[in-house]
Amino acid sequence: DITLTQPGSMVVRPEESVTIPCKVTGYSVTSTCTNWIRHSEGKAMEWIGYLCSSSSSGTTDSLKSKISFTVDSSSSTVFLQGKNFQTEDTAVYYCARISHCDTNHCQSCAKTHSLGTYCIVHGN
Repeated sequence: DITLTQPGSMVVRPEESVTIPCKVTGYSVTSTCTNWIRHSEGKAMEWIGYLCSSSSSGTTDSLKSKISFTVDSSSSTVFLQGKNFQTEDTAVYYCARISHCDTNHCQSCAKTHSLGTYCIVHGN
């Protein structure tokens, strides 16, 4: 069985950095792509990017300046690394094993594979 495990929630202050781990079992994080999606309240699911290996990853153009991905193959964990997060980046962040994404596909895969991390950007 494929399982992707994330922390339930995280709170960061505006302009701080955040690292969201996604622990994978059931497939190799260095030979199979792990995608990331986020869902902000009142908005559609948004594809963020992917990591297929330590040398193969990508981030959607609108978030390239603030989000990147790394992997630790020894612990089978993929990390979303965010910097300079603002209140508009508050969302549930999902990791999912999918190769492409539309809204319906994202939603079903994300909810099947991980419960997501609610990342709250709050404070001053």
